Amino acid sequence: MRSFVLLLGGYVFRDVLSGGYSKIASVANVIKQLREENIELAIVTGGSSLARAYIKAAKELGADNFTLDEVGILSTRLHALLIMSALNNHAYPKVITSYEEAGIALSMNKIPISGGMQPGQSTDAVASLMAEKLGFNFVVKMTSVDGVYDKDPHTYPDAKKIDELTYDELEEIVRSQSYHPGKYELLDALSIKILRRSSISTIILSGDTPRALLELVNGKRIGSLIKPR
Repeated sequence: MRSFVLLLGGYVFRDVLSGGYSKIASVANVIKQLREENIELAIVTGGSSLARAYIKAAKELGADNFTLDEVGILSTRLHALLIMSALNNHAYPKVITSYEEAGIALSMNKIPISGGMQPGQSTDAVASLMAEKLGFNFVVKMTSVDGVYDKDPHTYPDAKKIDELTYDELEEIVRSQSYHPGKYELLDALSIKILRRSSISTIILSGDTPRALLELVNGKRIGSLIKPR
């Protein structure tokens, strides 16, 4: 795997408001090492408690749903700026706001970094469309757990990890379980549709072990692999 979209779930950023930046710094250091190995990647950053807090405030102040989505998008772009700051000259010098701009960044040998793109679309969907546009065959999502489980492992101690599954099987899990934002993040329905139609695989990894990315690109089976079929 020499190219992929890295989707950083909100879990990676959850400690920012309390002064915790270690996860972000660790992820950035690993990305720099990947660049030394000539790995090509784009990054999409998700929301976190910051996004949820601002969305809640905007809703209580009377914002419509479109505006609530815009608030969430701006929050994810703040996270994109944090990753950009940590990557220094490796990153394209602004948060990208279109898929075409991502291609331009890659042509300049820079890492394109984005948050949300447009209302009504999750960052899962953004990462999926980014992979389509760039011709990448993999999306890697770093979240709160080390893979896909048959039920929420934060709630059920007997939850079983699934090393490999299809998008059809993932849809069944998503439909049958109730998940809490920021705790057990998988993929939403739109992103699954996009990934399946373009035969793009997804790997779910833990945000607590960013060095697993190095093992992954060197051929080790890590996390859970979700395949088109």
